[in-house]
Amino acid sequence: MVRCMKNIFISLSSSTLYSQSSSVSPQGHLSNSSWWSSSERSILSSLVQSPQVDIQNNSEVLSPENVFDPYRVRGKLSWADIGNYALATEVSWMSVGKKQLEYASGALKKFRTLVEQLAKLNPIHLSCNEKLAFWINLYNALIMHAYLAYGVPRSDLKLFSLMQKAAYTVGGHSFSAAAIEYAILKMKPPLHRPQIALLLALHKLKVSGEQRKCAVDAHEPLVAFALSCGMYSSPAVRVYTAENVREELEEAQHDFIRASVGVSSRGKLLVPKLVHCFAKSFVDDSNLAVWISHYLPPNQAAFVEQCISQRRQSLLASRNCGIMPFDSRFRYLFFPGKA
Repeated sequence: MVRCMKNIFISLSSSTLYSQSSSVSPQGHLSNSSWWSSSERSILSSLVQSPQVDIQNNSEVLSPENVFDPYRVRGKLSWADIGNYALATEVSWMSVGKKQLEYASGALKKFRTLVEQLAKLNPIHLSCNEKLAFWINLYNALIMHAYLAYGVPRSDLKLFSLMQKAAYTVGGHSFSAAAIEYAILKMKPPLHRPQIALLLALHKLKVSGEQRKCAVDAHEPLVAFALSCGMYSSPAVRVYTAENVREELEEAQHDFIRASVGVSSRGKLLVPKLVHCFAKSFVDDSNLAVWISHYLPPNQAAFVEQCISQRRQSLLASRNCGIMPFDSRFRYLFFPGKA
């Protein structure tokens, strides 16, 4: 199902078939705020306090060229090597021309056949790892299907409404996207998206006892790097397998941190809010850079330590990290061979 949806999305975004008059750009933007505060901009304007990073002498770590950087933000320097994310296919708009719609129509018929097969499956009898892989894959496929069916939501309230409305029948029970994420996969309210967390607190999800028997045994924090809401700050979509789901989740975490974490032109560590909120369960902010370095290649980790060391000698010693808010513009990333 995930592979089928991936092919549909890529087909609808094919640049070779793109024309300005026959395209739609699903720029659902749920929150749009600059991550530079006015005080931050004032402080960072001082070159005396925080000298510029020398890109030329660090060309093995930083890229001087405009390479593909899926989590680029203002002021962020790109790594010369971002790992697996360098191979990702990006879908940030979709065309609705005749050729694309003809392909999507046929592919959606095949997809609906797969959806119908779900009614015959009883997830209660799946093993722990089978449940984990199954529900992750199903969630990602369901969100993509919902965006095609209902369009991209323009606010967190509409997104939450869509997550409650979009559902598949599995083993005779209807499971919404919201129920899968928070009741079946037992994910905690997303601190990196406070509006969704608030809506969860105000709206109790209705899940029957029979449905809860289909849930995973315990909360797995790494699932945060596997679920994609099709937004700019979301992780890439890949297919998870029951045989290797734990290893694949660890790989997803490593890949996301390596691609999304960066440094500013003045040596400040830039961390996505998703990663920052995840790390809070393990370390405090003073040790955040050290924790992140464990997930970076040795040369990048050494460069981060070098930048922080230089900042400690400046007047900005207490401002070594910048937290980048969740960017909710529409965008999907797909790995070749992994989805």
